[in-house]
Formats: sequence, C-alpha cells, structure tokens
Amino acid sequence: MDVPLYAIALALFAILYLAIGVFLAFTLLITLFVMFAYLVVRYRDLPANYPYSSADAATTMIFIGITWAIFTFVANKNPVPLIGSGLTYTNQALIPINAIIAIAFVVSIGFLLVFAFIASRGDRESAPTEGEKPKQGVGAG
Repeated sequence: MDVPLYAIALALFAILYLAIGVFLAFTLLITLFVMFAYLVVRYRDLPANYPYSSADAATTMIFIGITWAIFTFVANKNPVPLIGSGLTYTNQALIPINAIIAIAFVVSIGFLLVFAFIASRGDRESAPTEGEKPKQGVGAG
C-alpha cells in the first residue's frame, strides 16, 4: 500500500471537507488532483516506475474510498453538500475570499508535501556511483 499517498488523501480530504467546509464535489476534485500530482512527480514514468503491484494499488484505493466515506458519514451535514453555488457551504458572502485563501493554503501545503517526498529522492539519484569520481567545487582540478 502506498502509505504517503494514503496520508495525503486522508489529510487533504479531512481539512477541505471537515475543517473548511468545501462542497464534496470540489473536495474530491482538489484531492484527486493533488494525489495525481503526487504520483506524477514522485514516480515520473508511472506504469514503469510505480513500485507497487495492482493489488497494492487497489488496496490503497479501497482504503482511501472507505476513509472518505466514513468522513462523509460522520460529518454533521444533512443532506450531504455535494455541490453548490460557491466553494464552501459555510460562508454566505458573495465572493468567499476567506475560503479561497484557505483552499489555496491547503493545496499549497499539499504540493509542498509532495515535493518534500521528491526532494529526498533526488539526493540519492545524484550521488556518485561506485568507481565514479565525485564532482568538486570551484578551483578543483
């Protein structure tokens, strides 16, 4: 199971849907977009470089779907706010500036998390291999 992907999906959905109050359809779209961005950035050539089997990928999708369903069930909304005229169902302003700022903050944190996972991977790839002379700084001969 791809645990970082599960953690990103879980945290982003909980913050957007439960904490900020974004409509469910927008929450799902934003969360799926960030998850796909994570996969593309982390594994580059997806079919070839994805280290998990199809059974592991299916398990991850099932866990994410069940967790989202539980979050939707425990939220105190009747009926479920699937889609509406604004971004959030809690703000009655004509242009919900606070909600837009909060959503932008959450999405930017999501992208920072994605690139944080990638940054540690890039250091290992740029390390010199055995038998290869490491690159020197300025003035090296």
